Amino acid sequence: MKSNLSFVTLHTADYDRARAFFVDILGFEPTEERPGANAFVSTSGAGLALRENKALKTPLGQGVTVFFTVPDLQAYHDQLTAAGVELIESMHEMPFGSTFTVATPDGQWLGFWQGEG
Repeated sequence: MKSNLSFVTLHTADYDRARAFFVDILGFEPTEERPGANAFVSTSGAGLALRENKALKTPLGQGVTVFFTVPDLQAYHDQLTAAGVELIESMHEMPFGSTFTVATPDGQWLGFWQGEG
């Protein structure tokens, strides 16, 4: 059976803080919103959702990194470090190109690499 990834949901105990991080710091644009949850869906069809679960304890997402492409990796890296985002892995080379990894306020890891954003 062939399958395609359709979306990833990141759970958070503090939805307002998580939403502010993704929208105000990372620059993501919500495509769907409802109380305690939203979605960021790219034109390629893959999506990322946030969902509140007040019973969760941080850090979350240990052992998983969700990767995103951005059109200007260095500029985005500079923007996030200037905003004080926690850097997990500094800019480095991988077989697919340059990449870096940050942590969300809940401790989930997000990776970014140069590509069509």
